[in-house]
Amino acid sequence: MSPALQIAMFAACVAVVLLTAFLIPLSIMLYRSARNATRQIEDVKADLKQLIKDSRDLVQNIDQLSSRANRQLDEVDKILRLAREWSERANHVAEEVSSAVEAPIMKVAQGFKMLRESWKLIIGTLIKRNRPAGQDAKEIRGTESPEKPH
Repeated sequence: MSPALQIAMFAACVAVVLLTAFLIPLSIMLYRSARNATRQIEDVKADLKQLIKDSRDLVQNIDQLSSRANRQLDEVDKILRLAREWSERANHVAEEVSSAVEAPIMKVAQGFKMLRESWKLIIGTLIKRNRPAGQDAKEIRGTESPEKPH
């Protein structure tokens, strides 16, 4: 073998030894990093499983609350419909009572008004007829105020 080939073979062996010397600790560090990453991923996976379970429970609770709210809204809607029907019935009854009572009451009120006007006319005529010549209407009614002493 030639000396150049021996030097090349020696350099190659040294390179392989050095490469192996660097690769072994590097692979050990890579293995440890991978093992730590795997452990962290398993921890995250366990946490995610719990989070997923909690999320599912939360979604179920929200669904139950939504169902309850919908039932209560349906009940409120029924109550409002019933109140609206009662209000319409009360309005109808009020209109019927108003139409049945208003006309007679108005007639009675008009009759009293006519009776009062007639009474005023009769009393006014009687007062004018019975009043002496120089006497005021105030004196006849007794509304004349007595004179105050000075």
